[in-house]
Amino acid sequence: MKTNRLKNKILLTLVSVILGVATIVTLYNIIHDKGQNDLRMEEAYQNVRLNYEESIYETVHFYTARAHSNLNSPGVMDAILSRDHDRLYQLILPRWKVISNENSSLVVMQFHNADGTSLLRMHQPDVFGDPIALQRPMVAYIHKHHTLVYGFEEGRQGLALRILVPILNQGTYVGAVEFGLSTPFIIDKIHRHTGYDAFFLVKEKILGTFSHVDRYLAVGEYRAIDVDPELVPLVKLYQSKYDRLQDTIIKYKNQTFAITTVAVNNYLNQPIGAIIFVHAAPDFWEHVLQMVTATGLIALIMMGILGWMISRLYDSISTQMNFQQMYNQTILDAIPSPVIVTDGHQLVAANQTFLAYFHYESVLDFKRDHACVCDYFEEGDTHDYLMPMLNEQRWTDYVSDHPLIDHKVKITIDHKTTIFDVKLSVLRFQEEKRYVVIFTDISSMQSISMTDPLTGIANRLHFTMVYEHAINVAFREKRPLGVIFFDIDYFKHINDKYGHLAGDKVLKHISQVVSKRLRKSDIFARWGGEEFVALLPDTSFEESYQIAETLRQTIEAENFEIAGKITCSFGVAMLEENESADMLLKRADELLYEAKASGRNRVIRQELRETH
Repeated sequence: MKTNRLKNKILLTLVSVILGVATIVTLYNIIHDKGQNDLRMEEAYQNVRLNYEESIYETVHFYTARAHSNLNSPGVMDAILSRDHDRLYQLILPRWKVISNENSSLVVMQFHNADGTSLLRMHQPDVFGDPIALQRPMVAYIHKHHTLVYGFEEGRQGLALRILVPILNQGTYVGAVEFGLSTPFIIDKIHRHTGYDAFFLVKEKILGTFSHVDRYLAVGEYRAIDVDPELVPLVKLYQSKYDRLQDTIIKYKNQTFAITTVAVNNYLNQPIGAIIFVHAAPDFWEHVLQMVTATGLIALIMMGILGWMISRLYDSISTQMNFQQMYNQTILDAIPSPVIVTDGHQLVAANQTFLAYFHYESVLDFKRDHACVCDYFEEGDTHDYLMPMLNEQRWTDYVSDHPLIDHKVKITIDHKTTIFDVKLSVLRFQEEKRYVVIFTDISSMQSISMTDPLTGIANRLHFTMVYEHAINVAFREKRPLGVIFFDIDYFKHINDKYGHLAGDKVLKHISQVVSKRLRKSDIFARWGGEEFVALLPDTSFEESYQIAETLRQTIEAENFEIAGKITCSFGVAMLEENESADMLLKRADELLYEAKASGRNRVIRQELRETH
């Protein structure tokens, strides 16, 4: 009887625990998933907005370039200045055919005179000379301010994204070029990027040429245009639920749709309407119902079988866990170097060599005094030495993200300083992550084979070893990769005038100056003599150029004691598609010698060389 009562008590406790845990887990998952769902919706909105803004920017940039290309064509500016409509039409017609064929949404290309009249409409060449600035605020605006202007505005061709580029003749404003693209162009462009359906809404009070149309759907103070017929029922449902625009979720025909709104502005950045984006979204509450149902079924099954399994499994699992722990610890203790396992924040396990080095009996004893082994890290004389935080990353994450760098730590115990080489491996299981870190004592065997003995930076061998790998990573992950070659101007003169010891000091001094201004992820090496090379992973063309220019200015401003002021010449090249490692170095080297040949103390990049 007592046994049955105890059994029932255990089962009742087990049932209570399972139900309690199931309830807590379910509530936690609902709250967590709700937060994740909200985050996904917010990210989707931000993605839509970003794609919209990028589409507008790319379109404006593209047609601004088209405008300048047309204006720079032979005879075009003379025709504009003389207001020769027919001559200008004949000159622009071949280009108009090309750009209108490449984009069917281009409905307007127009040249405006500075006095507010229309000089030429490529889409309506027979209509010109009218005072269009009186009817089109954007045209009046550019005539007044003489600057690039763009935005959505209505005209004879309806609502369009209009881009007006000023025409300047030797600094004097003489008119403007206008391009107009119909709204489906923006919608189609965003659809290609995001897969979302969309349509435009325009405020009723500024409908203009659309004011007489009564078939457009009303949503509050807006009227919908260019609506896909398949979306009309969904828009009507949205219209019936809301009297103003807002982001929301709508369920229609057993499918959930996310509605996202992005404001559409005119040339003065004033809202004149919006774009509604529609995309399928998972039904969160249906997900909750499924999760609660699944959790309930699991809880019932667990209550049915766990009572029978608990006693047998407990003994079996306990035995296996104890054996696994002993096995793992035995493997760790067999390694002669200090080894730890950490979750990135605190110690999880360590071998006996580690504990003996720090004079602790167990991991628990160590954790009572220190949350992390990084408490012992000391600053070194180079950037290779790890600190608890580097570039706003914990040291474990930093080592994991920078496998090409040789990482070291400096630790002092009992007044004895030891330099350790740090190797790290990452173990992942589901959402859990563990770092296995091996500290190898290199105090008495610092290798010099990878270091330039004079300057202390990487030598050519070291650079060559990481260079091929960096190129493979750049190609595989489609990331930019920059290379900077530079050498010291008139270095032979320094050696001849002040001696080779002074020259060596200059080399070391420059190495220190440059090392301090490069990132830890960059590879800086002495190529030979007075020539240096820097490898810049994940660095854009403009960033690479700016880094080189900063180095040039810094060296020029530095005082080199005996030698005084020194300058350097730089060549900057970027890895191109399917380019070999040797070819990239060759191009950078050629740019360096071009810098020297064109006067020294300058940065030559490929862009400048190709445009001259």
